[in-house]
Amino acid sequence: MQFIVLLVALAALLWGAVFILRGSLLTGCIVFVVINACFGYYFLHFNVGSISLSLDRLVLVALCAMFALAWRTGRVEGRPLVRMDAVVLAFFFWLAIRTFTTDFRNAHHGAPSPLWHLIVGYASPLLLYWIARQLPLDRRVIGLIQKFFIVFGVYLACTGIAEVSGQWWAVFPKHIADPDVGLHFGRARGPMVQAVVYGFTLSICLMCALVYRMQFTGNKRFVLLGCAAMSCAGVFCCYTRCVWMGAALALGVFIWLAASRRVRTVVLSGTCVLGLLLAATQWERLQTFDGGRSADASKDSASMRVSFAYVSWQMFKDNPLLGCGFGQYVREKDAYLSDRSTSLTLEHIRTEIHHNLFLSILVETGLIGFVLYLTMLGTMSTTAWYLWSSWEAPLWLRGHGLAMLAIVAAYIPNALFQPMGHMNIAHMLFFFFGGLTSGLVHQARPVSSGGSSTNRLTATQRKSPVPLQVMS
Repeated sequence: MQFIVLLVALAALLWGAVFILRGSLLTGCIVFVVINACFGYYFLHFNVGSISLSLDRLVLVALCAMFALAWRTGRVEGRPLVRMDAVVLAFFFWLAIRTFTTDFRNAHHGAPSPLWHLIVGYASPLLLYWIARQLPLDRRVIGLIQKFFIVFGVYLACTGIAEVSGQWWAVFPKHIADPDVGLHFGRARGPMVQAVVYGFTLSICLMCALVYRMQFTGNKRFVLLGCAAMSCAGVFCCYTRCVWMGAALALGVFIWLAASRRVRTVVLSGTCVLGLLLAATQWERLQTFDGGRSADASKDSASMRVSFAYVSWQMFKDNPLLGCGFGQYVREKDAYLSDRSTSLTLEHIRTEIHHNLFLSILVETGLIGFVLYLTMLGTMSTTAWYLWSSWEAPLWLRGHGLAMLAIVAAYIPNALFQPMGHMNIAHMLFFFFGGLTSGLVHQARPVSSGGSSTNRLTATQRKSPVPLQVMS
């Protein structure tokens, strides 16, 4: 048996070396995304000394080696930094500073150490961001990426539907069917075995399907619309409200910017009416929606978020500028849980990591980190808007800008209610698309001068046939 394992390891090393030397960076990125999402730690992991290794970590190392070799041999063009890159790097460096100026090695209450949190939650996504922005980006490459995510979305949707319907024979990889692996068993959670990451990934796949659909007419549009509908079904099956809100906000952004006035009015008006009807008839059920949990667990989850906010505010008042240190919230919050000036039950968050990324950044890195984080999201949005509003640019490039705007919209509700900084797969995908957006900036041509560009673009869009092709 050991001999067979050794042969497999040697074959993997050989093919890995060939892939690093001869492989395409784009292929490497797609392979990494697949392995990171589907065949990561829960699929296979092993220890080498004190280090835990998994397939996704090994492939990321290989991808970085491939990028370094391509850079060294001149197969990758160095692109000048744009404002978005500077803000992303500044945010990461501030996280690193606030990590290494505190006790960064020791974990607390079973949470990962601050150093591990920095590496997994932000440093490795930053590597993928940097590789993505240096890819040889053109219509073919962006089209291949969008087609990959469309197919990936169909797979995730089918897997999620099989999960919630109990058809475990149709689920692959098989660790998805193990109730002891991951979180949220009973909902659609996919190979990520976490409903939030699964739903956020499907939101990205949904946007890719809708944006890619803009470039076609005829039967292909109906096929792509069917793929988008599959992604919506998968999002619904994850039974997670923040994911629903994120997907709905992303769809709203897409419809508002891409649809004709008639379609936009009908869809958004219908959505508002439907929302009011649901609020009037199902308000109590929506408030107590358990997502597969018991009613007591659902109420406890809601009350925990209030406790998180209260404790965060008290901690922020004590360290408003620099924060308590990145990754130190789990340790430092314990001193505030004995507060008897409030009727909130604070003890039930003692062993929990923060469930609001915005408040977590504020508490751990202070106003400096919080402003940098908001600026990063803002520059991602403005850069994406620059691509979308570059009217002279080709539709495939503008479409990516629209997709990135929608992805940021989907990200924000999840970050408001979930610890997205601890979700490696979610941040990998988010920063991957951010890197693509940064890399495309140099190919976009600004709208010609003369008058207010925003107002003039709006007037042009009303006359242009492109929005009618998008949502007709």
